[in-house]
Amino acid sequence: MAARPRSKLTERQQKLVEAKLAGKNDHQAGKEAGYVNGCNALKIASVRNEIAAARRWLTDTTQIKRLDVVEGILDSIEMGRMIADPAAVRQGWVEIGKILGHYAPEVKNINLNINQQRLRSKFEALSDEDLLAIAEGATIDGESQRL
Repeated sequence: MAARPRSKLTERQQKLVEAKLAGKNDHQAGKEAGYVNGCNALKIASVRNEIAAARRWLTDTTQIKRLDVVEGILDSIEMGRMIADPAAVRQGWVEIGKILGHYAPEVKNINLNINQQRLRSKFEALSDEDLLAIAEGATIDGESQRL
C-alpha cells in the first residue's frame, strides 16, 4: 500500500491531522499537537482539507468490493465442506443470500379492474356508520343493500 501524500502543513498541523486520523477527539488531538485549543486549529482550511483528503485516500485504498466479500465467503463454504461442518456451509450461503439481496421484501402489486374500482368508490362514499353496519352484517336503511 502506497503512503498517503502529504500536503504543505506545519509540523504541528501535521501532528494534529495524524491525531485526528488516529481517532482522537478535537481536544485530545490539539493537545497532542501542542495546541492550547485544538478546536480552533481544526478550523484552519488547510487542516480541514488535509483531513478530508486523508479520509478519502483511506477509503479509496481500503475499499473492499462486494465481489471480494462473496469470494471470501465462498472460500469459507468450501472449508466448511472439507471439515464436514454443515452449519458453517449453511451460514455462508445465508450471508451470500443477504449480500445478493435474496432476503429483500417481496414487492406485490395490486391491480384493480373496472368492477373493483366501482366497488371501491361505493365503499369510499359510505359513511363510517354504514361501513360498520356492513361489516357486522346488518342492513342499511332497513333493506339489504347490494354493493
